[in-house]
Amino acid sequence: MESKPSVIATVINDTIYDQRMIRICTSLSQNHDVALWGRKKSNEAVPERVFSQRRFSFLINSGPFFYLIYNIRIFFALLFAKVDIIHAVDLDTLPACFAVSKLRRKTLVYDAHEYFTEMPELVSRPNKRAVWLKIEEMILPRVKQGITVGKMIANEYETKYSIPFTVVKNSPILQELVSTESTEKYLLYQGALNKGRGLEALIGAMPYVDIVLKIAGSGDLDNELKELVKDLGLEDKVTFLGMLKPSELPPITAGAFAGINVSENLGLSYYYSLNNKFFDYIHAGLPAITNPFPEYQVLNSVHNCAVFANAESHDIAKAVNLLLDNALLYGKLKKNCLLARKELNWSAEEKKLLKLYANIV
Repeated sequence: MESKPSVIATVINDTIYDQRMIRICTSLSQNHDVALWGRKKSNEAVPERVFSQRRFSFLINSGPFFYLIYNIRIFFALLFAKVDIIHAVDLDTLPACFAVSKLRRKTLVYDAHEYFTEMPELVSRPNKRAVWLKIEEMILPRVKQGITVGKMIANEYETKYSIPFTVVKNSPILQELVSTESTEKYLLYQGALNKGRGLEALIGAMPYVDIVLKIAGSGDLDNELKELVKDLGLEDKVTFLGMLKPSELPPITAGAFAGINVSENLGLSYYYSLNNKFFDYIHAGLPAITNPFPEYQVLNSVHNCAVFANAESHDIAKAVNLLLDNALLYGKLKKNCLLARKELNWSAEEKKLLKLYANIV
């Protein structure tokens, strides 16, 4: 029996929590022998999946030395691994993957989950951004296979480097709606607690709305946001749930009144974003309060599942109160979510991913 081509996908985060890569690796496992490599950021046991997983531990976990050490370690691991196709996720894993692909003459697929050099963390630090831009400019023109999360980012890369990018959106797998017995009415933010996610403005809106907020996730702003809640005296209105496993999140999402997805325009990476959480809210039948960025405007013009708000406390409060006060609008948006989830799901995106890989010789 002929063995399947082998794929190794590399991410810089923990493989347990990367829902996009879990979907991608599961789909690719139909026709490939797949491994997902990432970083050990928790002591949680690795769930058994149809693909293998490897988590690397590092003594240094931030700063330029971490990225250097990570790429050196991945480079030597890939150098001696059984692999036919290397699937590099984002620019921070690309140097090692590209080098091994050239040395071993292996196929490289670049998977851009965001517009890396336009992330707020780099836009506000020109010297660091210049380094990553140099890496991007050296490598991307030599990459032949690319995928990304939205058309806007694809257009940027295609215009800049004249290479094709297949758009594979972050749509979840279509599943039965999760039933919930929750009688509590709450807003939900799920995702990373990092700069530019509009979280300070969201917390600042809470005194002006008659509803509580649950925040699921963690990140660089964990302590700062908890202090802000304490300073504003909102301990009874804002709850931090911490980092949850993918299996723990659906009932919490399903029980919410509305989902929050309001980022700041701190760079093209956020402006062109099309986040997992937006689709997760739709799949839970959850109207979203989201930023009026291009990708969301395009989708909402078709499916009408959200109300728009900028990352300002008064704007967010206005949008929340609109949904609280207008039962007719809320019901219409909820109904539209239930219709949209039948179209905006992984089935369509998986076909594009598998077609790309089928054409790789």
